[in-house]
Amino acid sequence: MSFEQYSLTIFKDSIKATLSIQAIDHAHAQAQATDITKSLYAEKFELSYGRGKESKLSDLYRRLAFSDFETKKCFEWSGSITNSVPSVYLLGKRYYLRPLIQVYLDSDRDKVVKNTCNNTKCINPYHNHYLNSKNSKLSSGDHQMALAFRSQGASISQIAKALNVHRTTIHRLLKDANYSSRTENQRHCA
Repeated sequence: MSFEQYSLTIFKDSIKATLSIQAIDHAHAQAQATDITKSLYAEKFELSYGRGKESKLSDLYRRLAFSDFETKKCFEWSGSITNSVPSVYLLGKRYYLRPLIQVYLDSDRDKVVKNTCNNTKCINPYHNHYLNSKNSKLSSGDHQMALAFRSQGASISQIAKALNVHRTTIHRLLKDANYSSRTENQRHCA
């Protein structure tokens, strides 16, 4: 498969930055440009044929576009590290890479991103968990799993054991979920 080279210029607050992207065709390049612009919270972009500025960030976006990550192997960021977190400076702003990847992949922006491999330099999206709050013990998937277990009649103790957390964590989760579902049901009845 052959790839075409494109130059992507991104604009935000009268500042511009140029990245190189690879794509299968123009439509693929356009989709990548849209996702990159969205992840950087930029205002607009210009896309042109030709090689743009190669950078570690360009390489990261290329890997994301082609899902070029191994599920079990860490991908260590060799660029800037701020507060022990992989980051990049672009458009006059610092971006932490895990949330940037989260927005690029169109994951829930309201979630907190934490990596599961305990390697502070790892930015492999397969190693990310999306949590409801900073100190949450359960990922979004665990949250859904707990609700599914409960709907099948599992006890709080059984759910806690299966998810390797304390009973009170599950109790709080179910209490909050029950409150949310009651509120939703009340809206539909009104």
